[in-house]
Amino acid sequence: MTTSDNKYTWQQVEQGVWQRSVDEIEQAYAVLSKLYEGSGRMFFAITGHVSLSFDLVDSLDNGSDTRVDTALRNAWLTLRHNHPTIASQVKHSAGTNDFAKLYRTIPIVADQQAWLDQTFVKVSTHQTGSEWANSDPPAPELPTLFVITPPTTPQEENHPGLIRRDLVLRSPHDVIDGIGTLLLLGNLVKISSKAYNQGSSFKLPTFDDGSELDNMSPPFRVAANISKILTERQQQRLRHIAALKEQQLASDIPLLLIPWKQGEVVPGKHQRIALTLSQEKTSKLLHACSYVGVTVTHTFHAAIPIMMRDLQEKGPKQQKVRYVSYILRNERGNCTAPYNSAKHPAALYHSGSGTSLLVDMTIPAAGSYSTLDQQQAESQDFFRVLQEMKKFYNGVRDDLEHLQLVPYYWAAGTRQLPPAVEGPLAVPPPSAQPSVSISSLGIVDKIIPPKDGVISVSEPWVTGEELRNGLGFFLGTYRDQLCLSAAYNDAWHEKQEVEKYLEMCMGIVFKGLEPYIF
Repeated sequence: MTTSDNKYTWQQVEQGVWQRSVDEIEQAYAVLSKLYEGSGRMFFAITGHVSLSFDLVDSLDNGSDTRVDTALRNAWLTLRHNHPTIASQVKHSAGTNDFAKLYRTIPIVADQQAWLDQTFVKVSTHQTGSEWANSDPPAPELPTLFVITPPTTPQEENHPGLIRRDLVLRSPHDVIDGIGTLLLLGNLVKISSKAYNQGSSFKLPTFDDGSELDNMSPPFRVAANISKILTERQQQRLRHIAALKEQQLASDIPLLLIPWKQGEVVPGKHQRIALTLSQEKTSKLLHACSYVGVTVTHTFHAAIPIMMRDLQEKGPKQQKVRYVSYILRNERGNCTAPYNSAKHPAALYHSGSGTSLLVDMTIPAAGSYSTLDQQQAESQDFFRVLQEMKKFYNGVRDDLEHLQLVPYYWAAGTRQLPPAVEGPLAVPPPSAQPSVSISSLGIVDKIIPPKDGVISVSEPWVTGEELRNGLGFFLGTYRDQLCLSAAYNDAWHEKQEVEKYLEMCMGIVFKGLEPYIF
C-alpha cells in the first residue's frame, strides 16, 4: 500500500489556486523558517549561483545585450511551465498550526507578465553574483531569479563579443533543495541557449490550457513510493534509534565543538567562501581516493573532526571528545520515474541519516608526542577516521529500509511549533554545541553543462542560508576542479577564521593521502 493519499495530491481549492499538504521533509524546513522568522531572515533559504558567458562573435547579431536578457527571461518563463512547483509557496495556518503548499496559475499574458516582473529581477550593482550573494540579498517568499551584470574583466575588453550574466536563485528551502537547484539552473542554461539561438522565433509555452499542471511535483513520499504503513520491524527500529539518540545525549563524553564568537544572540549575514583546487591537484586527489578505496566525500568529512580537534586547547592530560554529525543524501536516483530525473528539480528529494554520525577523538596532552611519533599518530588517526566515515556512509547506502524510513527520520528531528501567538516567535539562541556538517554536490558537470551553444558556464554553487553558529561545508567538482566551500553566519564567525578551517581541511586531506598522491 502506497501513499496515494489525497492530501498529497494537488487539488484545486478555488479558481486558479491549487493546493496539497506538505510531507515531513517540507514540514521540517517550513518549521525552521517559521522559528527564525523574527530574525528578519529566512532559515536555510536556498542560494543558487551560476555565471554565464555568451560568446557572440560568431552569432547572428554581435553583442546584443537585449537579446541575451530576452533569452534568459523567456527561459525563466519556460521553466515556470516545465517545473511549475518553482512558483509554489508553503503557507502556514495560524489557526491549525499546519502548513500547505499552494500554486497559482497564470492563464493570461498579464498574469505571466506580473510573475516575471516579480521573480525575474535585474540587479544594478558593481559586484559579481558571488559578491552580491554575500551582501545580505533579499530572500523572497516566492522563488526569484536575480540577474546581475558583473564588472567588465580585461578578457571582455579584449573580446567585445563576450557578454556575461551572473544568475542568483533565491528560494525558500521548503520549495527546492540543493541538488534540485543545480538541476533547475542546468535546465535554465539549456533553454537559454535555445532561446538565444532561435531569437524571435523561440516559442513560449501556453499557460491558458493549464497544461503546466501536469508537471507539478509531488512530495517525496509520493515520488519515492513510500508505504503508508510501517511494519512492526520498522517501528521497532525507529524506537531503537530514538533510544540510541537519548543514550548518546546522556553520554559523559564531551562534544567536539567548533569555536565561535559569543555575544550576539540574533543571526547576522549569511556568508559563503570557497577554496578551489587546480585541475592537476584535483586529478591527483581523486586518483589517491580511488586507490585507497574511498570517495572524496568520505575523505573531506574525515578531515572535519580532525580539524576541529586540532583547534582545541591541549591540557596537561589527554581528553576524549566526540564529533556528532549526520549525512545528507540526494535520493532522486531512488525515486520513481519521472521524479528520478531533471524533470522535477523544484522538489525536496533528499534524506538525512537516521542515526547520528559519531566519531570519537582524543585531544593529546600538551607535549605528549615527539615530532616523529606525532606524524605516525596523525597518519593512523586519519585513516581510522576515514574508515569510520566510509563505514557509516556505506551503511546508509546499503540499508534496504533507509528509503522507507526517511519521512520518519525527518519527523523525529522536527521541532514542534508553539501554539499560535501574535507576531513572530522569539528567535532561538545560538547553539551551545555548534558543529560542522558537509554536503556533497558530486560532479556538477553531470547536472549543469559547462558549455551549451554560445553559453559557457562557470562557478555553479548552492548553499542554504546559515542562521546558526555552526558551519556548513559543501563539496563538488566542476570542469575537473574540486571546490570546498563553507557557509557561515557573520554574527559568530569571521571570514579569516573560516578560511583557515577550509585550508586546514585541505591540508589534512593532502597530508593524509600523501603516500598515494603521485
